[in-house]
Amino acid sequence: METAKKELIELDLQSKKQRYSNVPPHALPKLKVTADANGLTQAIVSWLNLNGHFATRVSSSGRYLPQLGKFIPSTTKRGTADIHSVIGGRHVSIEVKIGKDRMSEAQHEMKAKIEKAGGLYFVATDFEQFMKWYKTLNEKI
Repeated sequence: METAKKELIELDLQSKKQRYSNVPPHALPKLKVTADANGLTQAIVSWLNLNGHFATRVSSSGRYLPQLGKFIPSTTKRGTADIHSVIGGRHVSIEVKIGKDRMSEAQHEMKAKIEKAGGLYFVATDFEQFMKWYKTLNEKI
């Protein structure tokens, strides 16, 4: 397992030990960092929140309403990144792309708008790459 993933799992475990001090450490659920888009998104959100930043996952998919028998589109703006966060007082949007997945035109347009407004935009393809970017960013803040 890569160093960054081990660091995240250990940080998560320490946080759970503090939060649930009456639960034996072996009974605490361990964070699983998977290589798929959901796993990477969860890992990044966890890392940022465990390090005192704000981070939340943004779902842009709609939902199925069985009583109507149809799919209702989301009200989230097209091109919105998977993760919205605040790091060192700056807005940061993080788009997760795994394998052959590429950014859409709407995502490129959103990236340009965020950067023009003074925010940061990052495309994460794996956790190690995210950690390198994060550590470089923290040196600048």
